[in-house]
Amino acid sequence: MPDPLYLPVLKGRQGEFAALAAIQPATRRHTLPLVEIVPGPADDPVTVRHNIDRTARKLRTWAGGRLLLDAGLIPTDVALHDGFGAVGYSAITTLNLGVSATPVVRLNDEPLALADASQVHADCGGGVALRLSVEDMDEDSEDVDQALTDVLQRLKVDCTDADLVLDVGAVNGDLAVRAASRLVTDLLRDLSNIGDWRQIIVTAGAFPVDLSAVERWVLGEPRRYDADLWDRVRGRRRIPRTPTYGDYAVAHPVLASGPPFPAAPQLRYTVANRWLTLKGGRNDPRGHEQFYEICETIAAHSDFAGAALGKADERIAHPRAHGHGPGNASTWRELGTTHHLDFVLRRITSLGEP
Repeated sequence: MPDPLYLPVLKGRQGEFAALAAIQPATRRHTLPLVEIVPGPADDPVTVRHNIDRTARKLRTWAGGRLLLDAGLIPTDVALHDGFGAVGYSAITTLNLGVSATPVVRLNDEPLALADASQVHADCGGGVALRLSVEDMDEDSEDVDQALTDVLQRLKVDCTDADLVLDVGAVNGDLAVRAASRLVTDLLRDLSNIGDWRQIIVTAGAFPVDLSAVERWVLGEPRRYDADLWDRVRGRRRIPRTPTYGDYAVAHPVLASGPPFPAAPQLRYTVANRWLTLKGGRNDPRGHEQFYEICETIAAHSDFAGAALGKADERIAHPRAHGHGPGNASTWRELGTTHHLDFVLRRITSLGEP
């Protein structure tokens, strides 16, 4: 596999799994997904293990490729099988299905999570990924450097076999972009051996929590502040290494809590510096068939990428063709995510920016 040019952080849900299967071959070759295993209905070991098994099966479409697998949203301090907790069990289960799964850990992870990642690397040699939060990065740079050294020693992994993910989380507005870019660039300048890490990735998310603030049939245009952040980091002087771009695609960084509610037909469509968002009404008598009109409206927009970009854009351009129905919430998320991944990768390869 060539070096990745793009890291999307994806929640482990049906729409995102389907998107990974639907992206263009060129997108797949240059993309390193970070997949977050989402919690199941309960936290007991049997339910957690079944949830991980389900996630691994869904990821079989990525067989032959590498991804970062993050179990941090589910309990990681309870043994599930053969002494492994969620971090080790998820990585091994996914590896056994032909996917090169690199376990993701954090500086403050439970001892079992770190032991899992260390054992997976010792057994399979795939390395690890360390994911730093804003709170981690906001510490004194010498302390961060020492913490990274310490955790790599505990993992028994050299930084040449480790990916460092600098995760800014949600960014919303120019002030947040400027503050986050200073935080990231200061850390890139101050960390020792920055050039030795396997990958350095900066990731952030700017998509709103949901579309509740968008009126039905009114086009929303939220700005892609996550792309602005990477452009600003890249343009800062004296950074020793340009990081790989990462984002949360068309989702908010924080997993929504509480019972789900039926979403209105909608589309989240990525363009150069913003998203185009459009939704119908939940009580409209046309129901899900509103999605046809949503697609037709986006396809008629001057910033529509064109049907040739990939499977998602072809369907958006011709939503009533090929026997496609209007789908459901997973379908709408799949199309928005598939388009986003294809579109961002094309921009990176053709323009050098996301």
